[in-house]
Amino acid sequence: MNIYFTQAEEDSSGRFADLMAKSRMILFGALSLLLFFSTLEMRGAAQEPSDKATASVASVRPCPADSLNSKPARETKKKGKGAGSNEIPPACMEVQTPALDVQDFFQSFVREQTWRIGEENIAEDAWIFYRYIDKDELLRFSKEGPFAGRVNWTQGKALIQVRTRELEKGFTRVEVTARFRGYGQNVDRFAPPKDSWLLESNGTLEKTLISALESHLNSQH
Repeated sequence: MNIYFTQAEEDSSGRFADLMAKSRMILFGALSLLLFFSTLEMRGAAQEPSDKATASVASVRPCPADSLNSKPARETKKKGKGAGSNEIPPACMEVQTPALDVQDFFQSFVREQTWRIGEENIAEDAWIFYRYIDKDELLRFSKEGPFAGRVNWTQGKALIQVRTRELEKGFTRVEVTARFRGYGQNVDRFAPPKDSWLLESNGTLEKTLISALESHLNSQH
């Protein structure tokens, strides 16, 4: 009787040992899977900011130097002399955004600034308009050149051109130019009668528009 009891006890102990061994194997396998997926998640989290940074950098880039050809506006071709001929190149940037979205942004931005604008000409690849400015704005955005001290300025207007051209890989080249006409009175009373003069841009107004577009695109990443 004791022999049968002892054998039964041994069989029970063997089965219990087998059960414990299987339980340990299952637990070890579950822990291994948990560690594997945790490692993958950590790698993905570490890589995500890098991917976002790369996308942000790639969405905005400077224009190639050979693309910055200064093209005088239609007004500078009219009869008369301006402040000089050393015109600065357009403010230029290439963005990974459709041209239509770029034009929509600029039109929305300008209206949010409550600028006094008029004589708009909207095309598929360009937006041309005048911004009417006071004396302080005229002096801030333009170069007086040879007219410094010779004219008492009262106001002015800026002819602004925003041009876009679609490139490869979803990029759009954006060029902004500005030309100025200042109004005032000639200090020399014996000079020929004249109440307006063409002035060149110093680049400030164009950079304001380009910087606004860049900030807008960077905020989306």
